Parts: sequence; structure tokens; C-alpha cells
Amino acid sequence: MTQRVTPWMIVCYLMLAAQAEAEPPVKIIFDTDMASDCDDVGALAVLHALADLGEAEILAVVTNRKGLAGASAAAVSAINHWYGRPDIPIGTDKDGAKIVAKRSSSFTPALRDDFPHTAKPDDQMPDALQIYRQSLAAQPDHSVVVCSVGALSNLEDLLRSPPDSISPLSGMELVEAKVQSAVIMGGGFPRTRVPETNIMLDPAAAVTVVNQWPTVITWTGFEVGYVLLCGGDLKSAPAGNPVRRAFELRPYHDGFSIDQGKPAYDQTAVLLAIRGPQQELFGISGRGRVVVDSDGHTQWIADNRKSHQYVHIKGNPRVLARVIEDLMIAPPRLAENR
Repeated sequence: MTQRVTPWMIVCYLMLAAQAEAEPPVKIIFDTDMASDCDDVGALAVLHALADLGEAEILAVVTNRKGLAGASAAAVSAINHWYGRPDIPIGTDKDGAKIVAKRSSSFTPALRDDFPHTAKPDDQMPDALQIYRQSLAAQPDHSVVVCSVGALSNLEDLLRSPPDSISPLSGMELVEAKVQSAVIMGGGFPRTRVPETNIMLDPAAAVTVVNQWPTVITWTGFEVGYVLLCGGDLKSAPAGNPVRRAFELRPYHDGFSIDQGKPAYDQTAVLLAIRGPQQELFGISGRGRVVVDSDGHTQWIADNRKSHQYVHIKGNPRVLARVIEDLMIAPPRLAENR
């Protein structure tokens, strides 16, 4: 029997959100494969909505997959403009994930062509590694949360980067000094039956990250976002909203993502990165580690000496989906004439 979402559930969540507003904003770098799926667009919308609430400070957005259209940075910039934050640094991974997209994005060219932005083609943008190192070096120690929702290529590049003119610290030292924690959307837990997409985009990078990343990692697996259908309410958003446009253009089943919504894999990761695994919404594993095998499977191994953890949805998934949906459709606070 499906549990009904009651007004009291919503009231309880809003009370918790009000308490969160009193905390200092979470400094975050968002690492996204903005090209194939519109949940990346939804995740960036959630992040801006949380910034509007005073809960997040967006330090930078970097992309981790080389799209055929070369418009991933432009799509990010268009969304940033819509929310009134056009100056957020954007970087792109020039190598991209090891699995190259076979067809052009269904929505990034439209966001580039139809909405205001200031980005150049992806191959002319600052490198993601440069943006990572600059953003981290400028922040206080142990103050930054990294949220990755795609290939782990940029995180591997960061860990392996040598000292340079930006910082005398190596990448590993920079992460140890500046990063508080990381949230990664990828894999499946406690183990996958088939390799999950984000891990398969760059399996070697995933192995490096699970073995060498020095801070706490909170994982949200495929099984979490799969049951959260979000985006249908964007039909009520203004026609000039690039988030709505991306969901209108991205095919899903026999229609488009805006028709009934689609799984909110990446939105969940952003929510976790900013608000943490709130006990009313998420259950959380004990300490352990994630193992990635040569085929790209993930498996959870409990180990009190390690600092990985993964989440699962607690209670009715519709409650969490409602939270994400409301953040996605929230009108921008900083932009004029919305």
C-alpha cells in the first residue's frame, strides 16, 4: 500500500529547512556531465534555489563529459544567468569521459542558442582542473564540499595534479587542506547487478577516487534517484526558463521528460551536499568503502576504518521527490523580471 504524503509531512520538512537557513552557506563546487541527461539541469536548478535560500555558495561549476555539441558550458552559463549568477566560474574537461557520447545532446544546443549566456565553446573554456585548483586555493581550510554527478575524471585529475603557479600544494594536498567532504552520485548499493553509467564513463578514474580521495565521501546510488520522478511541475514554469526548456527537449520513454518527470539522480546528490542526509528523508550506512572492479561494478564493504558512506530513502519517496520538485520550480530571487 502506498503511503500518502500528508500536509504534516510537508510542514515538518519546511520546519527543518527553516532551521537550515540559520547555518552558514555551504561552499560547493558542482562537477556535472551536463549533456546527456536533463537531471543535471535539474540539479543545477536545485543548487541555485538553495543558494537563493542562503544555504549554498556556488564557488564554481565544472563539466566532466565532452559533448558532441560543445555546448555544455553554455548550458551551465544560461542556467546561471537565469538565476542571476552569471559570474560563477565554469570549467570544462577537455579529455572528457572515456566513453564518448555517440550523439549530440538533446538540450544543450537549444540552451546555448536560445538563452543569454557568456560561455565560449567547451574546447575554448578554462580547463576544469584549473578552475578546481583556483577555487579550492582561495577558500579557508576544510570549508568546501565537492558534488560530482558524472564521470570522476576531474576528481582523478585533481588528485594527481602537481604544484603550480596557482598553489604550491599538490592536488592531493589541496583536497586534504580545503575540502570538507564529497558527495558522489554513482554506482549502486550495496552492490550493482550491472555497471552504473557514471562509473562506466571513466572506470579508471572511479578506481582512483574510491582508493585515494582523502575526505569523507557520501554516495547516492542509482537506486535512490530511480524512484524519484521530478520535473513534471516545470510545465507551470515560465516559457523563458531554461530548466523547463531542457526538460521539454530531453526524450524520456515515449515522450519527453517534462510530461511525467524523470528520475532525479543528480538533484538528490545536490540536496545531500547542501543539507546532508537529513534523518527524516534518508537512512545512512555505517562507515565503509566502495570497491570498483575492472568491469565498473560497485560493491559496498563495511569497514570502520574507512570514511565512505551511502544513503537510502527513508519512508515515502514521494516526500523527497516533492522537496526536489519544489526547489526545481522555485522562481529566481536574484534575477529581475522573472
